[in-house]
Amino acid sequence: MARYSGRTLIEQPAVSGWGQPAPASVATLAVDFLLVGGGGGGTSSTFITTGFGGGGGGGVVVSSATIVKGTYTVKVGAGGGNATNGASNGTASSFIGSANGGGASTTGTGAVGGSGAGGSYNSGGGAGISGEGNQGGQGNATSNGNGGGGGGGGASASGSNGPSTSVGGAGGAGTTNAYNGTSSVYGSGGGGGGCGGTGGTAGTNAGNGGSNGAGSNATANFGGGGGGAGTSLTSGGNGGSGRVVIRYLTADIGSLSISATGTYTTGTSGSYTYWNYTATGTLVVA
Repeated sequence: MARYSGRTLIEQPAVSGWGQPAPASVATLAVDFLLVGGGGGGTSSTFITTGFGGGGGGGVVVSSATIVKGTYTVKVGAGGGNATNGASNGTASSFIGSANGGGASTTGTGAVGGSGAGGSYNSGGGAGISGEGNQGGQGNATSNGNGGGGGGGGASASGSNGPSTSVGGAGGAGTTNAYNGTSSVYGSGGGGGGCGGTGGTAGTNAGNGGSNGAGSNATANFGGGGGGAGTSLTSGGNGGSGRVVIRYLTADIGSLSISATGTYTTGTSGSYTYWNYTATGTLVVA
């Protein structure tokens, strides 16, 4: 302390940055996003004649986040292939988190995935991943030469069991979303194959099970599972590729600018601006 004209002056600590401009606040943007993994493929076999399970739908994740300036990778998953004696799972889609690909059908128990594949012969369906999808249905067969494959699981419902030894189970229902301005169903399960009878009906945008023949392919970019074959020496269906949609309130953009690379469309829907990706790319926030 110091005295001045009989008064006591208290020395104050120095203030760092005094007189300097205040730091600029970090610009942020709240976004919603839809992630759809690629659907699982349907299979057939060279050594067993039966109804084969439908492919599981790709996982579906709907979430929100806050982003800042930077370049964000957007990955769109591929649909699983329809290989004989065991097809392939779909692959994951991602953007600040991920949604797994759907499980593929095999000659036995369906594979685990975003949603699990249906079982072939008399095997169980694969499990779905919690928060993304559901389990595949069980196959129904008593001997080589018959069988109703289980339906693949979907994002909103499990696949159905094969209802008889010649009829395939229905694929599980997918999830409806309209972030890109169009209401569509994503992540549905493929139908199980029917050996000696009728293939199972797929969920929307997935592949129907084969009726004593080949399973159908799922529609691209909706994450549906491929249909299971209805007999040996035919093919199952391919799973559908996935999708990523990012949206934000148009009024919230402020000083930020948004651009993108890859295969995408952009537009507005109500009070939102969306970026709709059907192949891998980036979202650039500047």
